[in-house]
Amino acid sequence: MEGEVDAETTKPEGPFGEYTGYYSGVGSTPRNFIKINCITHRNNPIFWFTTVGRAVTDTHMTMALTYGATLWQELVAMRIPGIKAVYCPPEGAGRFIAIISVKQMYPGHANQVGTAAISTEMGAYGLKTVIVVDEDIDPWDLPRVLWALSFRYQPSRSQIINRGRSTPLDPSLPIEQRDITSRIIMDATIPFEWKEKPVPIEMDADMIKKVKARWSELGL
Repeated sequence: MEGEVDAETTKPEGPFGEYTGYYSGVGSTPRNFIKINCITHRNNPIFWFTTVGRAVTDTHMTMALTYGATLWQELVAMRIPGIKAVYCPPEGAGRFIAIISVKQMYPGHANQVGTAAISTEMGAYGLKTVIVVDEDIDPWDLPRVLWALSFRYQPSRSQIINRGRSTPLDPSLPIEQRDITSRIIMDATIPFEWKEKPVPIEMDADMIKKVKARWSELGL
């Protein structure tokens, strides 16, 4: 596409549907535009594009992978030990929620991981909820994360960070108050310092092997 842009001339644009599933802003905004003079194309072109809207779309998947990888990389660069996995779910556009699995090595380790996450370059902008789980929980396995939140999470061990940089696209805040967001670190781990920890249920290994050996016999 070839054309001209007049820096002094605008047209109304918007509202624009965002990855949050809501329209951004309060309506249309004056924006510069391009006056198209020529369009050159090939026959039967393959037109690459993406969608933007309510999760989950290809946009959210891309954001989840890139933001999750970036957050993990930045935590490693901060020399935070014991990080086993980091997942920023596409349901939160990879930006608003982070789930981090850690092998605890000392008292307060889980809280350190959470505070470090919101202190990274990626986490400092828009990240509102950090869920820290033990190493036996796969952050990508959301049913197991919910299990940890149900049976390991204790609200009194959570830390609420009252102020942090928000994104102007966060619809959970009034439009005129989107500069600052509140944050919470949810500790869904078994505290390292506990002398007596909950004993997990484990099935007999020989029995499991015996049952699995009969699955084909039973048509399973």
